[in-house]
Amino acid sequence: MTAAGPASPAAGRRRSGRIVVAAFLVAALPAADSTLPSAAEEIPPLNLFQRVARAGLVVHVRVHEGALRFALVDVLEVLKGSAPAERLRIAFRDFNFSRPRDTDPIVFPDGQEEILFLVPYNQVPRSEKKKEKYRDLFDLLQGPQGRITVPAEGAGAIFDAVRRLVQVAGQDPASQVEGLRGLLVSENPLLPEAGLEELARLRAATPVLYPRLIHLLQSPSPGLRVRSLALVGQIFSSRPSVPESVSAEEALDEAGQALAAVLERARNDPDAGVRVQAVQALAAWPAPPDVEADLRAIASQDASQEVRFEAERALFRAGARR
Repeated sequence: MTAAGPASPAAGRRRSGRIVVAAFLVAALPAADSTLPSAAEEIPPLNLFQRVARAGLVVHVRVHEGALRFALVDVLEVLKGSAPAERLRIAFRDFNFSRPRDTDPIVFPDGQEEILFLVPYNQVPRSEKKKEKYRDLFDLLQGPQGRITVPAEGAGAIFDAVRRLVQVAGQDPASQVEGLRGLLVSENPLLPEAGLEELARLRAATPVLYPRLIHLLQSPSPGLRVRSLALVGQIFSSRPSVPESVSAEEALDEAGQALAAVLERARNDPDAGVRVQAVQALAAWPAPPDVEADLRAIASQDASQEVRFEAERALFRAGARR
């Protein structure tokens, strides 16, 4: 067996030529459209308020013809923005082509009513002359999140919620936070849910919300209880200062009532997910010795391994801090 000698100049030129050709072919491929989600990309979920706030146009429509390249829909009511025509075209096939795995395709059955959250079509030419041709063409906001199919029953609550959120989203930032807090007392369950999620995202919760949050902890909806506990935990961890209008005694009393309500959820809520969130709120309490005995009891007695683990983790972190 002979050792391989140095490559000949001719062989080197052939390899160099192949590399150049390959690079040219790659460069000649069309660039991927960065506005479309890849097959592996997951679209982050938006709550109802975020969909209302981010959409340029929100409309109640009836599908005229959904099997075309662009779905044709007839506008029944404009909920936000200004519709450029009574019949709109909706682009949705690009999403279907590149949708993430295990995601259902978007379809528009004829005659079906929808609430659509729309943004301008992302492939409109820059030419002013051609823009007019595309004025009635829109994309769904975040693909399937840009629509709510109007149900046969209970549609009134959805429309009321969207109209209210349109009002809140149109306010200045300070008024918007107050508007979100006002949603927590609504009897429409969609509004407290949106308000809780957005206040948590903005980290805008203060002790003034304790009475409303304690009331929501009695909600039959586990989702509302979880979101309320998350907000209580944010308030606990923020160590809020006491407003001048509130005495230290009153502030302590309200915080104590909130802590008692959280303990009740942590020990007795029938939903394990709610108990996990309650334990996390207990862990945020600014005086760990106050809740240590309860956390130890939960860590040893709760029926759910997930809840027990969360309590043990809270105890470990409290010990590490000390």
